[in-house]
Amino acid sequence: MNTYDPDTLLEFSANLIEAMGSPRENALIVARHLVEAQLAGHDSHGVIRLPQYHSHVREGKVKPGARVEIVRESPTTALLDGHYTWGQVTAMKAIELGIAKAEENGIAALSLRNCYHVGRVGVYPLAAAERGLIAQVHCNGHGVCRVAPWGGTEPRLATNPVAIAIPTRGEPLLVDITTSVVAEGKVRISRNANREIPDGWVLDSHGRPTTNPADLYEGGSLLPLGGREGHKGYGLSIIVDLLGGALSGAGCGTMTEKVGNGLFIQLTDPACFCEREEFLDHVERFTEYLKSSPLKEGVEEILLPGEPEQRAAALRREQGLEIDDGTWGQLLELAKGLGVEAPGDS
Repeated sequence: MNTYDPDTLLEFSANLIEAMGSPRENALIVARHLVEAQLAGHDSHGVIRLPQYHSHVREGKVKPGARVEIVRESPTTALLDGHYTWGQVTAMKAIELGIAKAEENGIAALSLRNCYHVGRVGVYPLAAAERGLIAQVHCNGHGVCRVAPWGGTEPRLATNPVAIAIPTRGEPLLVDITTSVVAEGKVRISRNANREIPDGWVLDSHGRPTTNPADLYEGGSLLPLGGREGHKGYGLSIIVDLLGGALSGAGCGTMTEKVGNGLFIQLTDPACFCEREEFLDHVERFTEYLKSSPLKEGVEEILLPGEPEQRAAALRREQGLEIDDGTWGQLLELAKGLGVEAPGDS
């Protein structure tokens, strides 16, 4: 295991992305997103993605120098076309535009197409909630599927995450979940670290439960969220696919060959419906009410959505970011191929 200062990892990641052909400004946006995901404990959406990103650049699935286009727009809505530049760049432009519209008009809705992998989806509604807005993002994946329909064995859906953020007087509340039982990146981490995955995550190519992470990448599938009640996660995934993919024109499942994300973003100013301070009072009282519940045996504290990530970020900022040997080896190989100096090389 290797441990690195977040700023060191940020600079290294930005240098790698810039060497892939990205303008420095965009390289920093993507690198910051990856490192902040790592800080929050979402290693599945951290620097482990860089070798995959590089492969997709070489295959033409990412166009690092492309510019984001606003295709159609009204005072409260917009459709953006990322032209397959970095997904983080497209999604940040969309959320910034949405914030401006919602601050001026009270509400905003945006749709994104031709958008490469946007990374950790929770980052985007969180940015809006920090400005006092309620925000939700539905993000479909298309071109590559990892999740079988409920009752099926062959993948037809992506992990299709949903993220919703609510402003508070402190850190926003954030629910950021996949509609599959687990994010695909967590299986990737286990494969890189050469360790088994929990039972109930993956079916092999024959539809049999497996604890071997490699089976997912050899014709297997992730299960939908919900375990024995997986029809609930399956139904939610369908809705996310249609909102993110059909509404934007990005496409759903592998009905389109292009790999990417389609997003549907909604932003709401609470002041449209009540006084802002009144809303924050309600949120504060409700969270206190939740935390006041008697605790189960062995539980020390009731946490709110987003608190585990906030605490992980504080701890990891202090102690550094751990990268497993398999992932770090991939990053060193990538750096060598791109002619980028790795931390500790000088």
